[in-house]
Amino acid sequence: MTKTQKRIVWWALIVLAGLIVLVALFYGEENWRGKHAWENCKRELEAKGEVLDWKAYIPAPVSDEQNIFKAPNMTEWFVRTNRQAGSGVLTKRLSNTNTVGIIATELAATNYLAWSDQFEPDFDLMRDALKRPYTRMDGNYEQPFAEPIVNFVALRSVAQTIAQRTKCYLLLGQPENALQELTLLNDLRRLAGGGRDGKPMSLVTAMINVAIAGLYLDVITDGFEKHAWGESQLVSLQEQLAQINLLPLVVDAYRSGRAGFCRLLEKLSPPEVLARFDVPNPFFQMRRLMVRGWFYQNMATIARLYQNAIDCVDLTDDVVSLQKVDYARREVEALKTHHGPYTFLAAIAVPNVSKALQTTALDQTLVNEAQIVCALGRYHLAHGQYPETLDTLVPQFIGKIPHDIIGGQPLKYHRTDDGKFLLYSIGWNETDDGGQVVLKKDGTEDREKGDWVWPPPSNR
Repeated sequence: MTKTQKRIVWWALIVLAGLIVLVALFYGEENWRGKHAWENCKRELEAKGEVLDWKAYIPAPVSDEQNIFKAPNMTEWFVRTNRQAGSGVLTKRLSNTNTVGIIATELAATNYLAWSDQFEPDFDLMRDALKRPYTRMDGNYEQPFAEPIVNFVALRSVAQTIAQRTKCYLLLGQPENALQELTLLNDLRRLAGGGRDGKPMSLVTAMINVAIAGLYLDVITDGFEKHAWGESQLVSLQEQLAQINLLPLVVDAYRSGRAGFCRLLEKLSPPEVLARFDVPNPFFQMRRLMVRGWFYQNMATIARLYQNAIDCVDLTDDVVSLQKVDYARREVEALKTHHGPYTFLAAIAVPNVSKALQTTALDQTLVNEAQIVCALGRYHLAHGQYPETLDTLVPQFIGKIPHDIIGGQPLKYHRTDDGKFLLYSIGWNETDDGGQVVLKKDGTEDREKGDWVWPPPSNR
């Protein structure tokens, strides 16, 4: 080897060694920065009382005698095996095109009830199971997103069948039978909870609960439109409605979702984590080059973005801050549009904050309005007219008037000249539009414009 060649090799080794040192320094620096950012984020959130430890969200064990899912057939019907989305045997048995159609005649109602009566033994088993206080499915809860989940398809099928049966009884002038079915429909929401506290473990689970509450409200509205509810049913419905509080479900789901994602990023190796995500940027798919510190940076980003969503809801005063919702929404949208090493996983992990909160706020508003409408109905039965103000209902017909969760002010109410009433929330635009509902071009309600009026539009 000539001197020139030796000199070239020597300098090549020096450059290579320098590159190795630079890469080591880069990885060391990025790992330190990421770990430091995550620790600072944890201290900041824990100082506010937030809990980021995934183990805190695992439902505690319960005895078989107290567990809904240990009642006969409940696991077979309502637990997804190996997290597969199969519809299950019960869903196939319940298949009927009339379940989601409009039944307008007494003959059609009678025929539907005759067909669905075959499931009465199954519905009775559900009623008995739902008398138990807790829900906990068997499975592995240690690893986030591997825990057992409810068979949403089966739960939806049962809920829709029960709702249609209720409407049939209302059409046939049998309000007590309708109330019995409606009570089961409301109780089915408990299957979407978990453990002793009944808190959902995911946002999807929370929104299933909200969806069933919306179906429950739709049936109550149908009963009002048919003038089917009597005093005793109104009292029972009012008591059920007073127990429905949807906002904490979404907040709890945000908390458990945040803890789950952070646990996943902290405990698994970069190849294991990236295998679970659909990462769009080819650079971030280079798993062997992935810096561990970037995962910690993403954990901090995820934690703060979820906190933005949590802060949108004041659970003490039952108020949703639309200013904070807008801020949280813009932060998520900006992240999904422009992301880098510190945020690329957060862009996948953090959900659409505005949509979930808007749907939940709307349904909770309708729940609150329905409580008042039950009290108004009872007042009308007693006095032959509606009161001039809602305060007249207290305390004989309702203990406390629910407020508007948008802004926290009283819901808008006045008795109309035709002897009816107008009841509404100022809605997502935070503007009193005089009880006007705004429709989109397709005829459905525009939830971001106009007021949230009772009764809700049938095309909602």
